[in-house]
Parts: sequence; structure tokens; C-alpha cells
Amino acid sequence: MIDFNLKKLVVPFLIMAILVSCRDGAEKLDKTGIAENYIKALNASDFEQLVGLFQDSIRFNEMEYIRTFDKESYHSLFQWDSVFNPKYEILDIKEEGENLRLTISKECERIHFLHETPFISSEIMNIKEGKIHSIDIVEYVDFNDSLWIAKREDLVSWIEGHHPDLNGFIHDQTKQGAINYQKAMAFYRNRADSIPAQQEIEQ
Repeated sequence: MIDFNLKKLVVPFLIMAILVSCRDGAEKLDKTGIAENYIKALNASDFEQLVGLFQDSIRFNEMEYIRTFDKESYHSLFQWDSVFNPKYEILDIKEEGENLRLTISKECERIHFLHETPFISSEIMNIKEGKIHSIDIVEYVDFNDSLWIAKREDLVSWIEGHHPDLNGFIHDQTKQGAINYQKAMAFYRNRADSIPAQQEIEQ
């Protein structure tokens, strides 16, 4: 009788423990899956899939810069970025409470031109109720600030002198602005009268 009663007490606890363990595993898998789907949507330039992963607003915080978009206003910036054919990769992912800490590599035509190597960023993705609440870029790893600034200033200055019709491309974060950016980089690459920015820095 004692053994039978003990079994009646133990079995429900075992079932509950298994259910909790499965739930916790599913939540962890779900968070990782959300991050992976986010990267897949970026690489596929799939706007609808991307915004479907967010809550009502899209929050990107970059160090001291805080930017919040509704899904419609984010579309313009998304189109601008997509023109440069970006490729994203998750290098590392760790769960920290409600957040995921991600190390992400980003490479695209613009980054290759100005930085010559991919951006590596440390980011915190906050997930609430199965949706992305915010993404915080907390650090750029090994960012070559001097190279980026030198090449950007050289590009802008050269375009002002040779193709003034493209002036303003550097700040125009629309699809047409990105197309003009591509044109500016193509004209600059095909010029025959300049010293590469990296050489200028080393001199």
C-alpha cells in the first residue's frame, strides 16, 4: 500500500519535471530559431518575413543612437541596405535571460569598399512573447575607423569634383540613394588618378 501511494505521488512530479524541461528546451530553441530566421530574412532580402519577426515597432539601437521604426517607415531603409547585396552570418550565439547575445558578421559592396573586410558586431537581441522587441549593437569588433573615414571622405570629395549630379548620395538612405552610392563607387573605382586610401594613411 505504501509503495503504491508513493508511486502515485512520484509519477505526477516526474511528468511535471519532464514537461518543464521540454518547455524550457523549446523556449531556448525558439529564441535561437528567431535569430536564425532573422538572419535568413536579411540574406534573402525578404521584407515581409523580416518584419513578421518583430513586435509592433522595429527598434535598432546602435551605441548611443536609438532608432525606432514602424514597419512601413522601415521599408525604405531596408530597400537601401538590400541594394548593396549584404550577407550576414551568425558567428556566435549565447542566451542571457530574455536576451540573446549575438556575434554577427556583415559583408556587402559598401562595406567592402569602405572597410575592405566584413563588419563584426556584438549585438543583443531582446525577445518578448515570441517576437523581437529590440536589437542593440553594443560593439563593433576590430572596426578600422581611420580607413573607413579616409575612404569615405576621398569618395565624397572625388564625386563632388567629377560627378556633382550624385552629390548627397552618402546621406540618402533610400533605394535611389543606394543606387547612386553604387554609381559613385563604380566611377571612383574606374578613375585613374588617385592613391588608395590605405596608402594615404600609411604615408
